[in-house]
Amino acid sequence: MNMGDCQTRQSDEIIISSSSGEATTDITVPSSLSIFHEDILLSILSFVADTPFEMVGGDNPTSLTHTLPLVSKQFHRLTKQHDIFWENALLRLVKQEYLWEDGTKRFVFDSKCDKIRSDILKRNHNRNRRDKRTKNNQLQQQQTRAEAVQMNASSNVENLKSDNTDNTTKEETLLKQACDAIEAYPPRNHTASSSGIHQCIYKSIVNHHLRYQGPVFYMPSAIRLGSPYGLHFFEPRYRLLMSEVMAPYPVSARRGERISPMVPSLIPNNSLRHNGDDDDIKADLLNVLEQNQSLLGKYQLPSFIHAHQSPLRKNTPATIVQVRQCMVSRDGSADVYLEPIAYIWIDQVFERPGTGGLYEAQGIRMGKEASETYERWCGMAHLRMGDGRGRSQQLPIP
Repeated sequence: MNMGDCQTRQSDEIIISSSSGEATTDITVPSSLSIFHEDILLSILSFVADTPFEMVGGDNPTSLTHTLPLVSKQFHRLTKQHDIFWENALLRLVKQEYLWEDGTKRFVFDSKCDKIRSDILKRNHNRNRRDKRTKNNQLQQQQTRAEAVQMNASSNVENLKSDNTDNTTKEETLLKQACDAIEAYPPRNHTASSSGIHQCIYKSIVNHHLRYQGPVFYMPSAIRLGSPYGLHFFEPRYRLLMSEVMAPYPVSARRGERISPMVPSLIPNNSLRHNGDDDDIKADLLNVLEQNQSLLGKYQLPSFIHAHQSPLRKNTPATIVQVRQCMVSRDGSADVYLEPIAYIWIDQVFERPGTGGLYEAQGIRMGKEASETYERWCGMAHLRMGDGRGRSQQLPIP
């Protein structure tokens, strides 16, 4: 029998055309990958399925988003329908980089806060619909509150049991909390599904934690994380910056008093009643705040971008600074006490119209390795030392 042409399909099958005299037959031979079970194939692909921000280069094309889906129809279906690649990537990133651990914790915290806000709005809406509450409604609400307390207590006991019995790692436990939070109360503008829940968490961490946007104060200087410093703002554009940054906080925060963390619509909150009707919501809120004290101090204080390197353009390092103390004078000038909390790479920068030259920038937070390398470079540059390559060649710029 004479063998004819050999053709390939995108569906991972090889077609061999054979001819004998006038008769022609097609023999379908499965490819080498089709012999594996789908679970085994997913496990193999997970070793090469890199995600954005996982490798040095930031939000650049990666194998999971731009390479594997184009290999074949089977690979395209696996990468689009299965969430295991994003789950494995999250576990790797949370274990290796503190940025992703904090980002996952913030995701859980924000989801719980959104749920509490929703409960407050629903309760206030029901109050506005009726002026008087009957005795039956009071009894019914007391019963529902008692049931909610019992359910919370039982869930806490189950969580403690599961934590003690399951041999799960810290990363797996944290990721499970994020999955439970998104299933209980999906974030705004997201759709949680059984096949894309980890991808949703991944996108939320990138958009709401890794990326940071805020007004820019530009002044070249030497800055180190955790080393506070003071400034006097007198230019009109920086007076506007301080008025915008401090606007959500009470007046006492602009008079030199201690600035406390603030969660919008929750801290402070004057809509909760003090007659015992909202004790269940207050208990949930206090529980969430007590469990996330470290996050409140890191991410719920007034902050902006201090651009201390030139030129002010993409890939230039800058610093996110928090306002620890602020004293605003009558003329609008301000004496502020700032603390650097994170380095970023500037991704976009633009001048806001009508602000007298105030700039706005969006940046990507540096990881631990990049932050340490940048501080070493700043120290050498300050002492006029270095290896001659310059910042753009020495630092892992995304």
